[in-house]
Amino acid sequence: MSNISNVSLSQATALERSLNVTAHNLANANTAGYKTIVPLYESVGHEVSGEEVSFVLDRGTYLDLKDGSLVPTGNPFDIALSSEGWLSFQLENGETGYSRHGRLVVDVDGQLKTSAGRPLLDAGGGPVVLPDDVGQNVSITAGGTITDPEGAILGTIGVLTIEQGARMLPLGGGMYQLPEDAAAPQQTTNAQIKQGFVEGSNVEAVLEMTRLIDIQRAYENSVKLMNEDDNLTKTSIQRLGRTG
Repeated sequence: MSNISNVSLSQATALERSLNVTAHNLANANTAGYKTIVPLYESVGHEVSGEEVSFVLDRGTYLDLKDGSLVPTGNPFDIALSSEGWLSFQLENGETGYSRHGRLVVDVDGQLKTSAGRPLLDAGGGPVVLPDDVGQNVSITAGGTITDPEGAILGTIGVLTIEQGARMLPLGGGMYQLPEDAAAPQQTTNAQIKQGFVEGSNVEAVLEMTRLIDIQRAYENSVKLMNEDDNLTKTSIQRLGRTG
């Protein structure tokens, strides 16, 4: 395979990954708390047959952490963060997941959970549990304190700061998990929670659609270049064979 085909192949491989990432972003344009995934690539030079050739190297992905828009819902159990920070949830395997997806429900045991059944965690790391008789008559302060109509404190929602949030691993549905080497999250004292709102996805659908079209065109050009190089090689071999 010639250098032209090698370079085109590395580009096509990177573009295919970009295509998948962009399509995934578009599919989550309406997922609350979803953060756009951004692919990361690097041009790396290698010497091939005495010639310096630059290849495209896949360096993984990172999360675009800019805020999504806040959408009013009227549900007293829905919460959104208008500040930095993350809500924490108990995952099915007992580990902790992190999200800004605050669309919540109360189960039969009084636990605040996501629609997927993942309990919201309080400032102490335990599930947020409300009394049976509280109904929907709860107030949630900007700092995360939950009170009943008489002002009695029912719990405090945990809001955490994460040093390397852009490196978190997507689990689906706007939920994320820390990478293995990440520092432990810390409780923030600057939480700004808005009750009755949810944070929408930060995906810019028009931008992602435009990017999708550009990637498809670039991918087609890379494949075309590889085919042309392959045909040129075949033609050269055939001519050399006739000459011999």
